[in-house]
Amino acid sequence: MKILAALIALTTTAAAQSFNVDVGANLIIYPVPSATYGGAAAQPGVWNASISPYSTSLVRLDGSASAVTTSSTATGAYGWPFGPITGDDYNLVADMQDLGSSMVPYTWTFSNLQDGSYVVYTYAFAPDSTTARTRVSITGSSDPAQVVGGAWTGSPHALGITYALHHVTVSGGTLVVDVRSSTGSGSINGFQLVYTPSATPFCFGDGTGTACPCANTGGAGRGCANSIQPAGGQLAGGGNVSVGNDSLVLTGSGIPNGPGLYFQGTTQLGGGNGVLFGDGLRCTGGTVIRLGVISAASNTSQYPRPGLDLPVSLKGLVAAGDVRGYQLWYRDSDASFCTSSVFNLTNAVSVTWTP
Repeated sequence: MKILAALIALTTTAAAQSFNVDVGANLIIYPVPSATYGGAAAQPGVWNASISPYSTSLVRLDGSASAVTTSSTATGAYGWPFGPITGDDYNLVADMQDLGSSMVPYTWTFSNLQDGSYVVYTYAFAPDSTTARTRVSITGSSDPAQVVGGAWTGSPHALGITYALHHVTVSGGTLVVDVRSSTGSGSINGFQLVYTPSATPFCFGDGTGTACPCANTGGAGRGCANSIQPAGGQLAGGGNVSVGNDSLVLTGSGIPNGPGLYFQGTTQLGGGNGVLFGDGLRCTGGTVIRLGVISAASNTSQYPRPGLDLPVSLKGLVAAGDVRGYQLWYRDSDASFCTSSVFNLTNAVSVTWTP
């Protein structure tokens, strides 16, 4: 019951879009790892069994059904019930998809994923051979193709020995992993897909935290209501939050046309619930950096604008591991709407920057 309760607690936005997949020959000799097994990703949760021909409907980490499916252009399977590997490590790597030794390219396709950023762990270890190698690549990933294989080094898993690691932004719900033998017979043991939201919203004017100044409560997950949008302005973030490959875009919507300041802070004000400021709530403070003043058109704006603004990480002077808050402070010129301040703010988003 404790394990089940822990798994139910995994149903956050990230966990609901993350998956563990054990690829193999059969479930009789080779069961899937237990739900407490986190693998290289340190991601415990239910492991899906994808058995030849590998067309599988996936469940989430908590065991609930999802719309995500897998398919593969290779159908071979192989098992190796020998050697020193034991426990859940054995359950994951002892049986596998057999890619053969002809270096023919094959694909794994994950369909109906939530769009966004993922870290993909591809297990490609041959337990029966210290010389066999498998090449793994993902189109659109910021990481290069990787060759995996070698002698078992024991738990925990080792990058380049038992798995490849790729960062990728999924668009259109489809992720394609390209695999082939590099030396000897190629092998695929499984996958872990870790959904990594680019920006996590916080500090809302929807009544869940600090009350808006004029009872101008906004919609769920948004800022306080403004003069043109009763639901309030909303800030969202999308793209890679890597200082080495920054594609983060901050987008404000539901805001009056006119100027607005995108800014970065180092702390969350009001315990993350915000403090009163103008017609809304200021959510982030500490060391503040002004990213840029952008004029909204059609009630929306974004930072950075392609070809015009520095990336967020450069303008914000961030380093890997930094946690920063972002918010849009915008003009609302209707002085009769709420206070006489004629400005308001969106909700905020929090970003943890990666290397």
